[in-house]
Amino acid sequence: MSDAIDRPKRRRGRAAAIGLTKAQVVAAAIEQIDNKGLSGFSLRELARSLGVSPTVIYWHVGGRQEDLFAEISAVITASLAEGLTEYQDPKLRLREVFLRYRELVLKHPKVAPLLGAQMKSNGVANLIWVETVLSALSDMGFKDGLLRDAFNSLIGGLAGFVTMELAPPPAGDSSGWQEVFADRVKDISPENYPCTHAALPTITNQIFVLRWQNGEDISYAGSFEFLLDLLLDGLERRAQRLHNS
Repeated sequence: MSDAIDRPKRRRGRAAAIGLTKAQVVAAAIEQIDNKGLSGFSLRELARSLGVSPTVIYWHVGGRQEDLFAEISAVITASLAEGLTEYQDPKLRLREVFLRYRELVLKHPKVAPLLGAQMKSNGVANLIWVETVLSALSDMGFKDGLLRDAFNSLIGGLAGFVTMELAPPPAGDSSGWQEVFADRVKDISPENYPCTHAALPTITNQIFVLRWQNGEDISYAGSFEFLLDLLLDGLERRAQRLHNS
C-alpha cells in the first residue's frame, strides 16, 4: 500500500528533476499549434521538442490530451478578468471581457477552434472565465435557468463568432482555390441574386460565406462589436423586464 501511495510522489519528483514546468509545456504546445494548426498538433512532437517523453508531459498537465487542451484554453483566457473592478456597470464589464477575448484569440488564431468549438478544452481550468461572465450576469439580475441561458447565449454567440472568423483555410497551398472562389463571386448573376450582387462591393471577402480569407487577413472587428452590442443591449432589456415584473 505504501508503495502505491509513494508512486505519484516519485513521478512528480522525476518530472521536477528534469527542470520542466507546466507553464513551459503549455507554452510549447501553443507555439506548436500557432505554427502547424490544431489538426497538426502532436503530443509526441511536443515531447520531442522539449526533449522529454510523452509521459513527462502527462505528469505536468494530467493523464489525457484533453487536460493539456484545457490548460491551453486557461492560459489564453487567464487575463480576461484583470482590472475589471473599475467597471461597476456589469454590461460594460461584459463588453470589455469579450473585446479582450477576441483580442487574445487573434494573437493565437489557430487555437480558436479549440476554444470555441471543441469540448476538449472545457474544464475547471477555465473557472476564472466562467466566474467573470456569471458574476456580471448575476449583477444584471439573471438567476437560475435564465442565468444559464444568458451565459450560453453570450458564449455561444461571441466565442462562436471568433471561431468562424478564424476558420482555417484548406490545407496546403490554397492560392488556386482563392482565385477560383474570387472569380465565382465576381460572376454572381444580378438577375438571379439582385440583393447579393448589389452588395458585392461591401461584402465580397468580408462576410462568413462569400470569402476566401479569414480573420487573420480581413478584420471583422466592426461585425464582432455589432453582435456584442446587440447581445448586451438585449440582455439589458431582458434584465429590466425581470426587475419590473
